[in-house]
Amino acid sequence: MPSEKAKENKNLIATCIACSKPISTESMVSLRGREDGIAKSWSVCVVCANNGWRPPGFAGVYVSRPE
Repeated sequence: MPSEKAKENKNLIATCIACSKPISTESMVSLRGREDGIAKSWSVCVVCANNGWRPPGFAGVYVSRPE
């Protein structure tokens, strides 16, 4: 759950690439993958990451974390 400080600060909000919802950065993870052979990071909410969303070319390991 995002802190009260994060809820009030619009600079601490990012949009999940998987579900397109604006979410506190406290509840996001960055997953690395490859697009057209170039390494890139995608910001994804913990819910989507825990449910299995992975970027194209993902070759890492993601360990689920509490929502």
